[in-house]
Amino acid sequence: TVAKRMPPTLTLPPTLRFGNRVAQLVPRWLPLFLKGGREKLVSKAHRKELNVLTSYRLNDFKKKAGATHVDMSGNMRRVAFTLAEVLITLGIIGVVAAMTIPTLVQNYKKKVVETKLVKVMSMMNQAVKLSTVENGDITTWKTFGNSINTSATYDDILDWFNTYIGPYLKTQKFGKLQINGKDYLKVYLMDGTALVFAPYIYDVTYVLDEKGMDFESDEQLAGIHRFTFQLRFKLPDNFEDNPGYKHALNLGFAPYAYNWDGTYEGAKHARDGYGCYDTEGVGPGALCAKLIEMNGWKIPDDYPYKF
Repeated sequence: TVAKRMPPTLTLPPTLRFGNRVAQLVPRWLPLFLKGGREKLVSKAHRKELNVLTSYRLNDFKKKAGATHVDMSGNMRRVAFTLAEVLITLGIIGVVAAMTIPTLVQNYKKKVVETKLVKVMSMMNQAVKLSTVENGDITTWKTFGNSINTSATYDDILDWFNTYIGPYLKTQKFGKLQINGKDYLKVYLMDGTALVFAPYIYDVTYVLDEKGMDFESDEQLAGIHRFTFQLRFKLPDNFEDNPGYKHALNLGFAPYAYNWDGTYEGAKHARDGYGCYDTEGVGPGALCAKLIEMNGWKIPDDYPYKF
């Protein structure tokens, strides 16, 4: 049983019987209506009843005997948030966003780098495989000495690339890059990254962006903007006497492994500062691609650099 909205003795003139919301609406506008000089629209016979209506409030509802609740539907006021509540909510959202968005962005950038490293590994090894069909076994390819005694020019490197790798790799353009007075070949791939070939060929740097092209900078860029690989197609002449080559003798395209001891920790810290986590030495960050490869091509959680 539901209590009535209006007192049973109260009757309204026909002109004011306009729906269930009369108890909510009439008390608001009636006093202003009467003060405006329009009393003649309301008969004197109903003035007393209208005064009762004006003082009528929602809290006057009373349940009749046996009633389970009071029907207040249609008479509920609209609920809105205050300015303070809105500001507090926005503040909480801002704090949560400030805590989570940087992590999400960093994880996304790591994923991009991981994908590019896997992609260049696949592309280069596929090119080497196709090239061996036409140019013979990789051990028969032309070489230009090592990092100490090479005499190759930029044109020599470009000709070598166009013979053995270029026909099997999609590229945009070529360019010359000078590092320590020597000419290097830079090859831009279709995704905007680049491969930089040393004059002695077997050291190849995979560059993710233009900042990585600055090989003269004192800033740590290896392992962030560029990664070192090797394209080995012949064993070094002195590999038996040099312990640095012990785990760097795989033929084909692979992450740089000179001075690596074959362990995961050895990729972090290596002899002469070649480790990914090393900050001083000959080549800090040179083994970062090797470290990521050993971690399943995933950048470790404790990786020392941010992207």
